[in-house]
Amino acid sequence: MVAKITAVLKLIRVRQWVKNLFVFAPLVFSLQLFNAAPCLQAVTAFFAFCLVSGSLYAMNDIIDLERDKHHPRKKNRPLPAGILTIPESAVIGALCLGFGFFMAFLLDITVAVILFIYLLMNVYYSLWGKNIIVFDTMLIAIGFVLRVLAGAYAIAVRPSSWMLVATFFLALLLGLGKRYNELRVLEGDSANHRQVLEEYSEPFLRQLFAVASSATIVAYALYTMDHQVIAAFQTEYLVFTLPFVVFGVFRYLYLVFKHDLGGDPTEMVYRDRPLLLTVVLWGILVIALIYR
Repeated sequence: MVAKITAVLKLIRVRQWVKNLFVFAPLVFSLQLFNAAPCLQAVTAFFAFCLVSGSLYAMNDIIDLERDKHHPRKKNRPLPAGILTIPESAVIGALCLGFGFFMAFLLDITVAVILFIYLLMNVYYSLWGKNIIVFDTMLIAIGFVLRVLAGAYAIAVRPSSWMLVATFFLALLLGLGKRYNELRVLEGDSANHRQVLEEYSEPFLRQLFAVASSATIVAYALYTMDHQVIAAFQTEYLVFTLPFVVFGVFRYLYLVFKHDLGGDPTEMVYRDRPLLLTVVLWGILVIALIYR
């Protein structure tokens, strides 16, 4: 019984739910972090995304079952390893999907619509989009933007355009890291796992890394210096959080290129103390500056 529960948690990727923390960005930057009602609404949106993303993970494992058997790490997932069957995974995915949309409708119809777009986009990604070079990573990045939008509509605020742009390029950077890691780890067997990896090359990905990392830093810098942002927070000092973002991006690139750790950004943050400390200190400084 315990083994089955553990397998279910692995199937819906509970460890990956940290990605859905982007839902809380509008809550923090709208100065409502310490208000009970908006916090409850943001938490509800968070779990709605977690459940729907869990259903998508289950669907992906069913679709990619044969390919995952060729992957050195993914072959140990519950479905490829034979711990869960395809019907069991399908039922779990359906339950997560239903409860996720139920929670979204409790918040607002707009949140449910955004979640539906997120679902359709990921279904398209799983069936066709992941085979289109560059567009595959852009779809991943758009998913993070949708998380921020859902978090904003859940508490009835409008997110900054620069926040959305910075989120897009940061997520794009993470997606490129995933592709680079797959290319390096799988080497000659990469095409058996993911068809689009035949189209990528290390030099090409390094060029894309340069663009995405630069755009992430510039977009965040412009966000901190935006006149509307300064007026809303009544401080010009948010720009002093920029060095943490720069170091975080550069540290990420170092870990991807030097240690081949881009396959799972969540695990990377957990394992690398300098990167984890950077994220924590950035968050503390941001909250201290805008809630002073």
